Amino acid sequence: MSDLVFVGLSTFAAESREPLELLEQSGFPFRVHSTGKRITGEELVAAASDAAVIIAGVEPYDAALLAQLPQLKCISRCGVGVDAIDLPDARRRGIAVANTPEIPAHAVAELALAMFLSLSRNFPRQMHLMAARRWERVPSHLLMGRTVGLIGFGRIGRRVAGLCQAFGCQVLAADPQVEPATAESQGVRLVSTEDLLASSDIVSIHASKSGTGGALIGPREMAAMKPGAILVNLSRGDMVDEAALLDALNSGHLSAAGLDVFPSEPYAGPLCDLQQVLLTPHSATLPRETRVAMEMQCVANGIDFLRGSLDPACRVC
Repeated sequence: MSDLVFVGLSTFAAESREPLELLEQSGFPFRVHSTGKRITGEELVAAASDAAVIIAGVEPYDAALLAQLPQLKCISRCGVGVDAIDLPDARRRGIAVANTPEIPAHAVAELALAMFLSLSRNFPRQMHLMAARRWERVPSHLLMGRTVGLIGFGRIGRRVAGLCQAFGCQVLAADPQVEPATAESQGVRLVSTEDLLASSDIVSIHASKSGTGGALIGPREMAAMKPGAILVNLSRGDMVDEAALLDALNSGHLSAAGLDVFPSEPYAGPLCDLQQVLLTPHSATLPRETRVAMEMQCVANGIDFLRGSLDPACRVC
C-alpha cells in the first residue's frame, strides 16, 4: 500500500507552519495542493491518484471520483461535516473517513452568541444608520431573560446553551436523538419543534440534517414562530427556505436573521439588501486558533491511520 499523504486544503498551513511541520516530522512522503483555490475533481485525480491519505476540505468525493483514486485508504476531513463524501461507497471500497468533531464546536458557538447579541441589540440597523451619518435611536432588547430555542442539541448546541445560560437566558432544545434527562442535566428543557418555535425569542439551527431532505424551516415553521423573533442558521444552507425568510422579514413577522451558510456559495442574493439581517461568509470555523487546531488534528488523523492508531472518536466510517 502507498503511504503518500496528499494535502488538498487550499490554504494549508497559511496561519501556522505547525501542521506542515507535523507532516514533515512524520516521516511519511507528502504532497501539497498549492494553487490557493479549492481543488477540483480533475486536479485531485491528477495529483492524488497514488495517495493513501487525503487531507480533505469541503470538496466533494463522490463514487465516480473515488473510483479514480485506486490507492486511497483514508480521507481525513478538516472539519465536521462529511456530507460531500459518498460514505456508503467509501465503506464499500474500504476507505476510512475521519473528521475533527470537537475542535470547531466552540468557534461556531461563539459566532452564534455574537449573532444573538448583535441582532438583539439591533446592531446591523444601527451600523447602517451611522454609516449614513444618521443619528437615530432604534429599538433593541437585552439577551438576558430571552428564550433561546436550539434546533439540534449535539456538540455545538450544547456549547451554545452554556454560553446563553451565562447571559441569563432560558434555553429550549428540540432534538429527537437526545433524551430529556440529558438536556435537563444541562439546564435545558427538551421540547417539540412546534413548541420551540412558538416559545422562542431566538431560534438557532444546529442540526446536521433536516430529516426530510428539504428545508427544515419553511413558510409553515416561520409562521409558527413568535412575532418579532430572530432566526439564526449556522448549520447547513439548505435548512432555511430563503424565499419564506425574505417574506417573514419584509412583513415584519421576524425582526431579524443571522446566517453563516447558504444554499449556494458565494452568496450574493437578496438577503444582502436587508438591514435587519447579519450575514457572514461561511466563516464560523475560521478563527486562527480554530483553523490551526483543525489542521493539526486532520494531519494527525491521517498519520495515525497510516500507523494503525486512528482514534475511533474521529472515525466516521
